[in-house]
Amino acid sequence: MVTKSDTNSVQVEIVPSRFLMPETAQRLLCEIYKNGGIRRIMIHGPNMPREVPYGPGKGIPIEANRNLLVEIGDQAIELRVKVGRIRLEMESEDYLGGLKAACERALPFSFQFRQGKFFHDRMTTSDYAKYGKVEDERILGLIDPKAKKDKLAILSEDMVTFKEDEER
Repeated sequence: MVTKSDTNSVQVEIVPSRFLMPETAQRLLCEIYKNGGIRRIMIHGPNMPREVPYGPGKGIPIEANRNLLVEIGDQAIELRVKVGRIRLEMESEDYLGGLKAACERALPFSFQFRQGKFFHDRMTTSDYAKYGKVEDERILGLIDPKAKKDKLAILSEDMVTFKEDEER
């Protein structure tokens, strides 16, 4: 069934010209969050390992990648990737002007701002295998099906929640 909210939503991808430092990522995400109208958001980028993955130093903790917390609203979320692109779905096109202005305020360098379709709107086989029957469609396609742990932060108007499952 197609509802009014499904037809008005718009999906946007923000691609900065370089990877974001944690401080810049926090500033950008806070500006985006203040703009409002977010249905779902996904942060893409290469993984930041917590320890040396191979070689003679295998297993030694990497101190530069520890405790990278990003505060959005009242909550702190651990940043596990270098932010390379941000995909989000807005409730309507009314929020696009404020979103682009928020990006211009937070990013001191150039970026690309694209509209398109970036999120699933139906459950995939991977989503079903990972979650089973999903009641909240906001999480469809937001977690890597190959990941050992599920890491999902849900931005809502009330607060930011964090979900972590055990290893499978």
